[in-house]
Amino acid sequence: MAAHLERMDLAVLRLIAEEPRVGVREYARRLGVARATVQARVDKLMRLGVLVSWRPQFDPAAMGYSGLAYVRLLVAQGKLNATLDGLAKIPEVIEANAVAGDADLLCRVVARDNAGLEEVLQEIIAVDGVQRTSTEVVLSRRLMPRISPLIRKMHDQL
Repeated sequence: MAAHLERMDLAVLRLIAEEPRVGVREYARRLGVARATVQARVDKLMRLGVLVSWRPQFDPAAMGYSGLAYVRLLVAQGKLNATLDGLAKIPEVIEANAVAGDADLLCRVVARDNAGLEEVLQEIIAVDGVQRTSTEVVLSRRLMPRISPLIRKMHDQL
């Protein structure tokens, strides 16, 4: 069930998404409200599961992992959990999502280069439960993960 979000909740979310390091006091100043008001909204958003983390974002390419690919996996029936356990042991598998369609899992994978990607794919294929894979190599990232436009749309619809 979706959380009911008010204009102030969305305004706080937008500031957090755009400038997460600024802090509650500065958010309050920009919104023209008391610090306690913003803190109460942040607490609410966390309690509702809307704001799930204050973790920093990292760019694997800047860390030497410039190769990026999406790997679709077909998993043997009854082996999903075992397969996920195996994938979790491969550091280059940075995300795995259960999906509907031609595949069971969609994984985001990084590698230092094409040779490294081939090695990672061989590790993935060897994981218990993986029956088949299909790989899409990313040539360049044109639109980075984002949330601010969605928050603005929700705010405008209120």
